[in-house]
Amino acid sequence: MSIGYEGDESVTQVDVLVYDPAIGALSPRWRLSDDSSHPEEWYSESTKELFDQEKSVTISATALLLRSSLHRKDNSSEHFLLLGDRIVNGDAKWGSSTPQFGEISFIGGYWEWLEDVLARNKGTLTDAKIYDAVFASLFTYDRNTNLIRSFCEHWCPSTNSLHVPIGEVSISLWDMRLIGGLSADGIFYDEVVPSARELNGSDKRGAPLLPSSCKYLFLAYHQIYCASGTSNVTTREWVKFWFKAPSRYKEPPHRVQKKRSGEPRTSNNPTGFISAPNPRSRDGEKVFDDLGIEKNMREETNLAAFLSCWLCVFVLPNKEVGQIRPSVFKVASMMARGERFSLAVPVLASIYHGLREITSSPSPSKCDATFPIHYLYGWLGQYYDSYFLPSSLKFKCSALMVRLAGEKKAKHFTAQEACDLLKSISPSDLSVLALNKPKQLTISDNGVQSDSWSNYLISLRSSFLTLRRGGERIIEPYSPHRFARQFQYCQDIPGKLKEELSTGSLEKIFQLWKSCTRLGTNAEFTIPLQTSKGLATKQYVEWWNQSSSQFCKDKLPSAKMSSPRGAPKGNHIITIRSVKSKVAKDITPPHSKPREKEPRKAATQEGKKDTTVKEKAHLVIPASKPKPITIKPSRPKGESKKRIDIAISEESSSDKGERHWKRLKKAEVTVSDLQNLNFDLEGVLDDLPDTSNHLEVLGERLGNQFASDDSLGSVDGPNSFDLLSKQKAIADETSCQVAIEEAPSKFAMPMKELRQSLAKSSGPAPSMVTVFRGEDVISECQRAYVSTLWTKLAYKIGKQSFDRLNPIEDEAKKLFEEMRKVDAMDISPLERIIESFFKNIRAYNSARSASTEVHKDTCASQLADASQRLSHAELNESEQVKITQLHQCEFETLEAKEAQLKKELESISIKRKEMEKLLLIDEEKLSKLRVDVSSLKDEISTIENAATQSDEDTQKLEKMKTYIEASQKELADFKLF
Repeated sequence: MSIGYEGDESVTQVDVLVYDPAIGALSPRWRLSDDSSHPEEWYSESTKELFDQEKSVTISATALLLRSSLHRKDNSSEHFLLLGDRIVNGDAKWGSSTPQFGEISFIGGYWEWLEDVLARNKGTLTDAKIYDAVFASLFTYDRNTNLIRSFCEHWCPSTNSLHVPIGEVSISLWDMRLIGGLSADGIFYDEVVPSARELNGSDKRGAPLLPSSCKYLFLAYHQIYCASGTSNVTTREWVKFWFKAPSRYKEPPHRVQKKRSGEPRTSNNPTGFISAPNPRSRDGEKVFDDLGIEKNMREETNLAAFLSCWLCVFVLPNKEVGQIRPSVFKVASMMARGERFSLAVPVLASIYHGLREITSSPSPSKCDATFPIHYLYGWLGQYYDSYFLPSSLKFKCSALMVRLAGEKKAKHFTAQEACDLLKSISPSDLSVLALNKPKQLTISDNGVQSDSWSNYLISLRSSFLTLRRGGERIIEPYSPHRFARQFQYCQDIPGKLKEELSTGSLEKIFQLWKSCTRLGTNAEFTIPLQTSKGLATKQYVEWWNQSSSQFCKDKLPSAKMSSPRGAPKGNHIITIRSVKSKVAKDITPPHSKPREKEPRKAATQEGKKDTTVKEKAHLVIPASKPKPITIKPSRPKGESKKRIDIAISEESSSDKGERHWKRLKKAEVTVSDLQNLNFDLEGVLDDLPDTSNHLEVLGERLGNQFASDDSLGSVDGPNSFDLLSKQKAIADETSCQVAIEEAPSKFAMPMKELRQSLAKSSGPAPSMVTVFRGEDVISECQRAYVSTLWTKLAYKIGKQSFDRLNPIEDEAKKLFEEMRKVDAMDISPLERIIESFFKNIRAYNSARSASTEVHKDTCASQLADASQRLSHAELNESEQVKITQLHQCEFETLEAKEAQLKKELESISIKRKEMEKLLLIDEEKLSKLRVDVSSLKDEISTIENAATQSDEDTQKLEKMKTYIEASQKELADFKLF
């Protein structure tokens, strides 16, 4: 379909794809088959051996089990593979940061427009059952990156559930109702562009097939499209076009993840209070005047325009991030009339599908999956203690996700803490959102239940979730019996799917949706008695122990996970083992153990036993009494490592009694010999920025002494490499080693020469520290200072693209001038590394600038020549791979441009054919005019030859001449295309 103004051929037309509708007057009349997926009873009741996982006891009792119509009963064990398993095996790897995956971003004017819409259209939005869902988009939603990563690592795409030690947990349709305010019951969500016939047609009674507001939305889209000069209409342009009131809200500051003790006191988010709407300004009314919208249609059209933006941004974002999709106009205009749509089903299908794409990708950070991830944030806030939640809300909204809305509301977790939090959920926490009844009820699906009961019954049934978005058709299995404890049923072995579906025809999609949301089946449901036990059958516990992955069972998976750049191997691993001394054991007071806030109160004791470091030592050093540190070297026979026993006396100065302890700690530090280290300096730009996981894993191997958020801040921020300069209680050799290993400066340099230089610069480790020497302190600080400068420089280089590295070279020289002032270290190896690197960069930039001047067909040969020149310049292998990737990216860009030009050429060809048709029509008109002129001339000639000079003939002759002149003028003014 082409969007344009009738009669104005000079205006640009917008071509949009039209698909067959599934709803409406022109939709097919499918004959729904008998639905055999709805049994007479959705539950079963029998005596089972039940296992209470919290008390670790087995009891024999009557169990109420939730049935499934999509699964066959199969008690054989399975083997589930999670993203975490593939990361441990090296088959997948996170990148430098976690993408937004559809996370909402600030849009200027959106909040102001939303407040105006909520004030003007509360009744219509309530009728459509979306008032609370729309209200929830009035805020920003924070998240902790490590928690989202850990969630994806534990998500199983084959079951659409989260795997934790006690079993499976998942996001249900009922959760979508309570958390997001989305209804499962309603009209099929059919996101397509309507045909011109459907848009402009009317039924037998003369009523339009679609609301008039839908046509105005397309006209507005056309105006913005022509004014923007781009190939799309952004959400910012859409909001700016429709809403003319001044902006009151500023963009929230950039997210900084760090430890906080509570929720922030201030916020740039709206307060949530909706006041009476203000009269529209003259500019606001002019928008409707320009589009020719009648006064009685303006409120409805304005609401439809906002809902179009809401659907694209908040409810169902797709890979066209930040753009308005014309395919939502039909649904939005119907919602603006009060029609209720089944939004929970397509939204949950989108979430399941997005998580499937992420967890199946070898590089999740590069996955372009897009889904409404803020609903996942709301789910985590309800089932886990992951947000600072207020005790009560000052405004009324039934969508629970607004409780965690706002800036800096997400708690901070390290990678290990996030993993422990997800695994700490107990069976009693699973039914937090279930309908609680004081007694067991049996109800029948007779089709006359309340809206809440209808949604609850739909949520209990196994089905296939569907999403139809233009030509995109998605099918995802929904298996509530896999997480039956969330509905207070007893958990049993789920069995296996009878049929695997991922997509299908439009008729199949509609049939599956109809089966999912069907009401009035007369099937019976038994709602269990309110309980907090969350029992599972003994068979299920045994089956889960055999089927669940090792990653799900491990209490400390991060200790086994390799860094994205590879874990240290061989003799250069640094280990620290903390051992309580006998003296400390004898004098420790009963309450001397420091209290730490657990990730969740229900954390199991088993998890504590599995940790390598059983207790995090809190070292309190009063300024008036520096603590003596005694280092005693020892060399065990048969080992090349250096063992240093460090005895640290700790004494708290707290007056509150929580940390009053006085005991000696012995830390046995195993430090490898610097001369035997194998520095892995390959791949300077290979996945460089991914430092947070690497440093956290390193910190956990070091007993959480150096990567702790309590003392060093967050490792998620841009200055993660600053942690290297803050490490304490490590010998000088180890400090230099970690600075080189963990810095992103893996440049090509002979390994032997680098090891010798570092060993020479750092000097031998002192065998005994018995007195305080200022020179030693100064020397140590100078070395740490140089290490920090080097780390900062290497991190800055790793963050920049090749074409922006040249200015850094001059700044690097300044840093080296500063480093040379330190006599304690020989920085010549580092200087050679930097010189070699920038030499290679200059060679690369030169080769790249030369390669852009030639034709695409010769790029492959020039790439080989450039690679050879860079090889002569002593570029290492990883840099050559990076250059190849950059050139490949250029090739892909050229191919994309070529494809775009082809599309434009096809569009021009279509327009040319249309113009040719118009030209034929115009030529026919011109031919007809010529025939008329010729006929008139013949008639004049006949009249003149008739030779009657009567007044009537003379007048007639003058009229004919005037008509001829007018025809000639019209002919002269006629223009061909």
